[in-house]
Amino acid sequence: MSQRQIVQVFEQYQKSRMQFVQTVADLAARPQNIEILRNAGVMSMLRPLLLDVVPSVQQTAALALGRLADHSDDLAEAVVKEDILPQLVQSLASQNRFYKKAAAFVLRAVAKHSPELSQAVVACGGVDALVLCLEEFDPGVKEAATWALGYIARHNALLSQSVVDAGAVPLLVLCLLEPEIALKRIAASTLSDISKHTPELAQTVVDTGAIAHLAQMILNPDAKLKVGTA
Repeated sequence: MSQRQIVQVFEQYQKSRMQFVQTVADLAARPQNIEILRNAGVMSMLRPLLLDVVPSVQQTAALALGRLADHSDDLAEAVVKEDILPQLVQSLASQNRFYKKAAAFVLRAVAKHSPELSQAVVACGGVDALVLCLEEFDPGVKEAATWALGYIARHNALLSQSVVDAGAVPLLVLCLLEPEIALKRIAASTLSDISKHTPELAQTVVDTGAIAHLAQMILNPDAKLKVGTA
C-alpha cells in the first residue's frame, strides 16, 4: 500500500466522523428523532468525539449533545450520567470561540430543566468556566455564557448565589455596555434572574451600578431590549 493510500484511509476516517456528528446534530434538531437517537446509544458515541483531534468534529458533537439535552430532562440527565459535563468544562478554557459557544449551549440545555441539573453544572465547575467566557472578546461567546448563567440563576437563591460568588455580576453589567442588542437583552434578563430571589441578591446587583445602565436601556427604541429590562 502506497503512502498516498495510507493517508487516504485517515482522510476517510476524518470525513466519516464529521459526517456522523453533522448528521446526528441535524437529526437532533427534530423532536421526532430524539428517542430513536437515544435508543441507538448516541450519548456514549458522541462523548469521545468531544475530544476529537479535529476542532469542527468537537464543536459539532457538542452542538448535537446540546440539542439532545435541550429536548428533555431525561436526556439532560443522561449527559450528566455519562460524565460529559466535566469534559466540556475542562475544554472550555482552551478551545476556540465556536467550541465555547457550543459547550455553553450544552451547559444551558442541561441547567434549564431543574435545580438539580443546574447544581450538577455548578458542581463540575461550570459556573466558573462560564464566567471566564464573559471575559472573551467574541460577543457570541459572551451571549452563550450569559444565557447559561441566567438559566442556572433563575431556579433558586442558592444557585443565584453560586453565580454571584463566581464573580459574574460585574461582568454581566459590562455586557450591558456592549453594542450588541441581543447581548444587552440577555445580560439584563440574567441580572433579573439573579436578583429576583432575595433582597440581598437584588442589593448585590444594585451595588454594581447596574440600575443606571438598565434605566438607559429602557429608553432604547428596541422593543425586545425594553422587555429584557422590564
